[in-house]
Amino acid sequence: MGFSPIYSKHVLEKSYKHWATTFLDEFGRQNKAHLIMLARQGIIDSKTASALKKSMSKLDSTMEIPGEFPEGVEDLFFYYEKQLELLLGEKAGSLHTARSRNDMDTTVFRLYVRKLMISLIKQMLLLAEALIEKIRASREQLLVLYTHGQPAQVSTLAHYLSSFLIEFLEGLEGLNTSMRVVNQCPLGAAAITTTGFNIDRQLVSDLLGFERPVPNSYQAIVTSHWLTYPSMWFKSILNDITRLMADMGHKASCEVGMLSFPDELVQVSSIMPQKRNPVIIEHIRIQSGMAASDFQSLIDLFHNVPYQDVNEVADAPITSFTRGCETLSGLLELLEETLLKVSVDERKVDDIAIATGTTTTELADELVRREAISFRTAHVVTSAFVKSGYSFETLRRKFSELVGRALEMSDLELRKVLSPRHFVQVRNVPGGPSISAMESVITFIEEKVKIITDSLNGLIKNIVEREEQLSVEFNGLG
Repeated sequence: MGFSPIYSKHVLEKSYKHWATTFLDEFGRQNKAHLIMLARQGIIDSKTASALKKSMSKLDSTMEIPGEFPEGVEDLFFYYEKQLELLLGEKAGSLHTARSRNDMDTTVFRLYVRKLMISLIKQMLLLAEALIEKIRASREQLLVLYTHGQPAQVSTLAHYLSSFLIEFLEGLEGLNTSMRVVNQCPLGAAAITTTGFNIDRQLVSDLLGFERPVPNSYQAIVTSHWLTYPSMWFKSILNDITRLMADMGHKASCEVGMLSFPDELVQVSSIMPQKRNPVIIEHIRIQSGMAASDFQSLIDLFHNVPYQDVNEVADAPITSFTRGCETLSGLLELLEETLLKVSVDERKVDDIAIATGTTTTELADELVRREAISFRTAHVVTSAFVKSGYSFETLRRKFSELVGRALEMSDLELRKVLSPRHFVQVRNVPGGPSISAMESVITFIEEKVKIITDSLNGLIKNIVEREEQLSVEFNGLG
């Protein structure tokens, strides 16, 4: 009795095509690793191992996978086993000794997720390195930063972008941690409780470039963490990107106008000749939201799901993960293009900084230092100055009223203290926006990038070496 046509159409056919187009490489590698282990442990004899190796190698080069779901099987695994049987007969079934589709499937999925994560982490590190150069080049480009939607204080473009980059790297560190969860080998767990055969789980794990076998065989086939942990960190990174784009959109608005983009990143209106629309920001936000939705769907998927081997940890959810990763990769390119090509209108920055009193905090601070008064008194004096429309006469009168003597600072000295560039230059505390203070920020960023890069390179090196070992040992089976 065959499968229901409806069930076949909406489940089995989709799964089969997904495997055929997405997981073949990972499927083949875990087959080879498992065969090497069976032979090494003496679970199958050398003659059988050699015959399997030759038949598997032949299938690698000759097997044609039908575009449509073939009759008589329920997935690609059974189709492959039938093709192996046509070449080898009854001995083909020896390959499946001591394993189940439970541990086999989730091994394939982890290998695939690991590959996607490596590609994206590499791309993110390249973006981080490009941004470091942008930050170095923009340490003297003043920018007014806002709090609660209002102009607050003068800073620099470097200070602004480095804040985002540090959070971006925190997300990368989270991905790096989640990679250690992904990079564990489930193979050998079999259906649930391993097997009575004398298998070597560590050998298979090593051959596939995993850090270690999953410690508990039940956990190996029921856990969702290999899918939800990276999804959580990808979503966190996307949230930060969305927030930055929303803020840059505000700073690029006609009313603010501090940030601008070259014509190649701007679209015009079909009817309004004056319009310059930096819609690249909107597209990054849109794509961030789309990718975040894919990752969030995976996080939500496991709410109230039984702690068992269930299809929530099968191939269908990985479609959402793959789509999210593909969207994220594209928007990272857009993000890099945007951040590297954004420029600052320094005239606008000066106008906003002076008109909105963003440097008056430094005036209050200077009154404390120069006039030896309390900060609270200096704050009241400076507030009166702001409310008066920046009248030096009002400033002097309020100071005399509260302190009981004349303000000694000249108008020239006051103007210097209130200048936007002076405001930034005196903020030399590590982490601040001055050129010297930014050195600690840049050093911190570079150290983080190096740690993550070294970790990723170590992982890639191990995978490459293990792939070479896998090939050598598989070819050595006879």
